[in-house]
Amino acid sequence: MDKGISLELPKALTSVEEGRLAVLAYLEPFGVASAVINRLEVVLEELVSNVVRHAQDATHVRLSAAMFENGVCLCVEDDGAAFDPLASAGPQPFDTLEDAHIGGLGIPLVKRLSRSLAYERAGNVNLVRAVIAT
Repeated sequence: MDKGISLELPKALTSVEEGRLAVLAYLEPFGVASAVINRLEVVLEELVSNVVRHAQDATHVRLSAAMFENGVCLCVEDDGAAFDPLASAGPQPFDTLEDAHIGGLGIPLVKRLSRSLAYERAGNVNLVRAVIAT
């Protein structure tokens, strides 16, 4: 596996775009297919924006990415309160638009776009690791 990149980002919505551009620049020499890049961008945006919007007491976001033989590993870490996004039940089904709830679709989408998705709590850090197949 390639050594990859790692970025320390502020807990701000601007971190989504800053992280996206850095990961794209890192991946450019590898010639990653545009379909893979599209999946990676959605996964990155969902994971980073979830930290920015919802991670209680988090002060920063660490984003890392590494290319390996059959995929790209994307890791998002934060120092907020322990929260396993994979343990949530997901959105409730609805019959009408009036019954629909806003939100809750990001993690199910990330699960569908990733070959694997894992959460771990290490010390005072939440770590979500997604592997996107190439």
